[in-house]
Amino acid sequence: MTPTISTTRPRRAAATAASGALALALLLTGCTGSGGDGSGDEASQGSTAGSSSGSTAAAGDGEPGSMIAVDSCDAVGETLGSAIDGLELRDESTATDAGFQCTWTSPGDTADASTVQAVIAAAEAQELDEAAFAERVATISAAEGVSTVDDGRAADLDGQAFTQTGESAGIQVNGGTVVTPHGLFNVTATATNDTSLDADGALDAAFSLIEQG
Repeated sequence: MTPTISTTRPRRAAATAASGALALALLLTGCTGSGGDGSGDEASQGSTAGSSSGSTAAAGDGEPGSMIAVDSCDAVGETLGSAIDGLELRDESTATDAGFQCTWTSPGDTADASTVQAVIAAAEAQELDEAAFAERVATISAAEGVSTVDDGRAADLDGQAFTQTGESAGIQVNGGTVVTPHGLFNVTATATNDTSLDADGALDAAFSLIEQG
């Protein structure tokens, strides 16, 4: 009899990696969670925890610190390059001129749970006044595993950069977040073993989502 390799565990690991990445990204960016089921309650908790005041803005006007103009998650994926090689875009991913939540995970037929990965890119075009900006920075700074980064790219945009590293339920997490007066941007990589991006790489990826001027 030919042995059968069960894919239940890898699929569960992929779902866990994706939901964890989504919840983390929503928490750090404060995005409103408009995309699909992504993760159920965990993602909803993340989006609620990160909310703060500020007016919505549209992307693509070229203002330094604003969101790059994208019309699909495929376009977002082009900016991430090799970080999503071998991963598949999840159906619930969404992209509009007001923001995006795009998640890529290992294929469902991945046989080896130790190789499961997920990457999420999340952004929200939002005009933040001084008080709202300070509140968002304080919220992100207080998240577990977050480090404030002195980054000249963020300073040039009147923004603030952060990295995050950690582990939850056996899932490795590396994330990079940037807040500017014109929006919030996060890239998070999770994996059951080695992530496709370290924290510095995730931060670089987050900057790729921002108009640099």
